[in-house]
Amino acid sequence: MVDNVKKKRLKTGLDILLGTENSQISKDKDNKNEENLTLNISDIKPNVHQPRSFFDDNSIKELANSIKEQGLLMPILVKKDQNSTNNKKFIIIAGERRWRACKSLKMKTINAIVIKNTSEKSDALAAIIENVQREDLSVLEEAIAYDKLTKNYKMKHEDIAKSTGKSRSYITNLLRVLSLNEGVKKLLNEKKISFGHARALLNAPNQLALAHKVVKDNMSVRQLEDFLREASNKDIKSDLIKKSLNLKDANIVDYEKYLSLKLGYKVEIKDKDGKGYLLVRYKNLEQLDTIIDLFNN
Repeated sequence: MVDNVKKKRLKTGLDILLGTENSQISKDKDNKNEENLTLNISDIKPNVHQPRSFFDDNSIKELANSIKEQGLLMPILVKKDQNSTNNKKFIIIAGERRWRACKSLKMKTINAIVIKNTSEKSDALAAIIENVQREDLSVLEEAIAYDKLTKNYKMKHEDIAKSTGKSRSYITNLLRVLSLNEGVKKLLNEKKISFGHARALLNAPNQLALAHKVVKDNMSVRQLEDFLREASNKDIKSDLIKKSLNLKDANIVDYEKYLSLKLGYKVEIKDKDGKGYLLVRYKNLEQLDTIIDLFNN
């Protein structure tokens, strides 16, 4: 009974992973998938289409402990490496985390299903779907993976949504995240801000400064949205945000950097409507004498 349930789950997972493109495999013997095989782990290598760019060591260790206690419940999916000379080498389509966990346990072999009649598109899609269904990918990794599907395989947002079980709006909003400021994307990747924060920042001025405010003030997505809404209700949205974040005009910042390098001491410029003062910081009287000499010369 348990074996039948396992097989049913495996078939369902296989259908989801490979989709319609590979579900119509020929009934010819040479084209059938090879199931329940035991392959040498050393004969298997990762998939270049794997969307995950980072594998958490602790997560792999937890998975390894689970496999050690319960065994490998789900075989990995592989295909034959066409560049291999002896035809006994394989590439992972889905299951790289399981493969890494088994390697960490010094296992010599692993259960696998060899999939035939695959394409680069189906391989990429399978790798993405497996990770997305397990919620293992970061927001940026998922967005980059979908972006590759649209660019490399001309897939529409509706097609990706249908294949992954996500809504079309989710796919569209996720892809928009790629247009964020690089610093904001770094904070997102480090999980210092959430997808909700990132989405709210998409049309905001001074994205990075706002993102740092979110982190510093521990703002919720709702608080950030309220802040941006308050600013948008006024005609001075950019000025309001600058004032809130204590931002300086870009030209003033450039002057500060130039003078700091020229003098060798940190220089601050306080400016308001073209009027203000210049502040040169020193740590002791000796430095003050040096600064005065610089001005005298």
